[in-house]
Amino acid sequence: MDLAKLGVSRIVDAAEELGVKTLVIPECGHAYGVMRWSGANILGRELPFKVLHITEYLADLKRAGKLKLEPLKGSITYHDPCQISRRGGAADAARYLLDDFAEDFREMTPTANFNWCCGGGGGVQAMASATDLRHKVFKIKMDQVEATGADTMVSSCANCRLTMDDSIEHWKWDHGLNSLVEIMAENLIE
Repeated sequence: MDLAKLGVSRIVDAAEELGVKTLVIPECGHAYGVMRWSGANILGRELPFKVLHITEYLADLKRAGKLKLEPLKGSITYHDPCQISRRGGAADAARYLLDDFAEDFREMTPTANFNWCCGGGGGVQAMASATDLRHKVFKIKMDQVEATGADTMVSSCANCRLTMDDSIEHWKWDHGLNSLVEIMAENLIE
């Protein structure tokens, strides 16, 4: 808890010094959860700024007409990260970004708050003794993706992608895995 407080304090202190109104968390589910839902409790005071996951921030830009994208070719499906979608409440932001961007978006079943974990949730990704379990859990995710017929899965959590990259290699799975934010950046209209 002392390390969490130190990390949160450094971010909050820097944000306060800069006078930020919104703190945007990149594709990291754990950082998002800590800053958005636990930061105030860890410090014992309210945060003086809004905390958004990058997909929420980009969705706000799109709503304001400030985000223009070339249509994304190819069939994709979206993996909902536990910390961002279920715990964080930001499942709709990613789908809003994919709407009118992904020409062939295929929803997994179950989806959004009921989508299956990547296999690394709850810190399991960092436990070497849980490697076999992670691969077994990811096999369920593989089956979900294959049921959609999509060629590529995208996610907005780097932790999920690290976990899934390892299992993709283990299973020698032939589907793609990408960052939602990175594919959007690659398709920005200047």
